[in-house]
Amino acid sequence: MNLKPEIEACFAELKDIRQYLHSCPEVGLETVETVAFVKNKLDDFGISYENIGVNSLLAKVDGSEAGKTIAFRADMDALETTEETGLPYESKVVGRMHACGHDGHTTTMLAFARYLADHRNFKGTVLLLFQSGEEGFGGALKVIEDGLFKKYDIDSMFGLHNWPGYAENQIVIHHGACMASEDRFDLIIRGKSGHASVPHLCVEPFAAVADFIKSAQTIIPRKISAHDKAVISITQVHGGSAYNIIPDEVIIRGNVRTTADDVQDTIEESLGQLAKGIATTYGVEAEFTYNRKHPVLINSTPEPAIKAAARIVGEENVLTNELPAMGSEDYAFYMQKTKGCFAWIGNGKDSAVIHNSKYDFNDDIILVGATFFAEIFEEVMQQV
Repeated sequence: MNLKPEIEACFAELKDIRQYLHSCPEVGLETVETVAFVKNKLDDFGISYENIGVNSLLAKVDGSEAGKTIAFRADMDALETTEETGLPYESKVVGRMHACGHDGHTTTMLAFARYLADHRNFKGTVLLLFQSGEEGFGGALKVIEDGLFKKYDIDSMFGLHNWPGYAENQIVIHHGACMASEDRFDLIIRGKSGHASVPHLCVEPFAAVADFIKSAQTIIPRKISAHDKAVISITQVHGGSAYNIIPDEVIIRGNVRTTADDVQDTIEESLGQLAKGIATTYGVEAEFTYNRKHPVLINSTPEPAIKAAARIVGEENVLTNELPAMGSEDYAFYMQKTKGCFAWIGNGKDSAVIHNSKYDFNDDIILVGATFFAEIFEEVMQQV
């Protein structure tokens, strides 16, 4: 691989940083100590920064002349899960773990920050966003609401995520959809409670619940083209308190993933119609709500990233025809505001999957990711 020598020379220190961050994970928007650590490193590099969103941090590196503004993003938050790796730097916080590699992403951005601090002879401004709350806590929206795109006229933005199952020398870049939307729905079925021995005197909600669950699985094969990607999953059913009582209500919750807005529209409409129909059929009340939590992540301009990746790992190791992931990523909100790209960096073919208690970030790819960001920077920015 063609890595930046200046970044390679810092590998031992970068590895220590990553493993330190791994040992002290913080969840959601509560990345207080992580932000303090990043600030100390940026101070060492002579890079200015400002607080943004909720416990997120925006660093700024100005070149020697005015020009474009390009942004890069790394997430910082961990997960609420108990680590089972047995590593020397295993999480010291019970029930919390960096099981998605955000410790590695933060370290990668710090490596890139140091590189920029030493290479300021360029036209323009580079923004480095260290973001909290990616794991379902609305971190990206908090940053946007705090004025990221009002304060800065960002020409393009780039991000990355490690990806188990791909080799360390492989980089995956999608044209168009990269990761799926995530929607969540709630359905409350209300009947009339009573003794289980006299169901004819009650309005029993479970028949309606069973019909909804079964019928929901027919939406994709009957209303969605086989060429489109979509998933509907029932994830929770809550109702009842005793063996001999028919309850008043039952709550159903579920999750929807798609890679196209029109498919999203069809599924939302179809689930809503299904809820109404079942209410009429079974004589129950049906209260249906649908929440679009994350949009589809669309890579609008992958070309600079593809060119940059090819210089690092070779064209044969830049994979551009992979299927989008059905997981979601709040980086998608940034891509609704500016052009850019989100890439996957192979974490190793034998790596445990993300969100697994035995997962660990591959320290070797810190160098790949930081060099990748540096090459994108050089591809996009006009050099003096």
